[in-house]
Amino acid sequence: MTCLCSWLLRTAAVLLLAVNLPMAAQGQTEPVQSDRTQLDRAPLIGVVDIQSVLRESIAVKALAQRVEIARQAAQQSMLDREEALRAADVELAQRRASLSSEDYLSERSRLETQGVALQREMQTERRRLDQLFSQGMAEVQQVLLTISQEIARERNLDVILAKTTVIIVKSEFDYTEEALKRLNARLTDVSSSAPPAN
Repeated sequence: MTCLCSWLLRTAAVLLLAVNLPMAAQGQTEPVQSDRTQLDRAPLIGVVDIQSVLRESIAVKALAQRVEIARQAAQQSMLDREEALRAADVELAQRRASLSSEDYLSERSRLETQGVALQREMQTERRRLDQLFSQGMAEVQQVLLTISQEIARERNLDVILAKTTVIIVKSEFDYTEEALKRLNARLTDVSSSAPPAN
């Protein structure tokens, strides 16, 4: 138990330094007496359930829906083109007897090239949609970070931790609902977009 308490005190001291160092680097230092008072008190810690906020965010839901609609449309288009290639392959097989060996091999090669190109397009479109989602999520996370900083400043918190790193927290230290409300008020959709498919 003594080791745990010692570890917690060391961790709190490091976290306090991490919070106070950026302020000192920016020239926002206060008198020495004020710093001493801050170090004498226990750190004020808040918690935000980031996963819950992102899951319930209006912007994330809109982004996920937009990406899913685009994914389904792209998948249907690819399936239609695959079906057309299969039909062309069947038709080529039926005409094989009437074609010279050279013509048949040329047609077969053309269909195979189209099949490979289609597979590449499918992979490119998947990457494009993944990039679109990632960029949108990065935008939401940046806004959430700004909101967390505002909450910390307004509540005079020294540290805000992700709830995944905390086992137990009293409700008065949990700022998840407040962060979600602010995020939904500030951001209902994301503006980022991935490059168009080639």
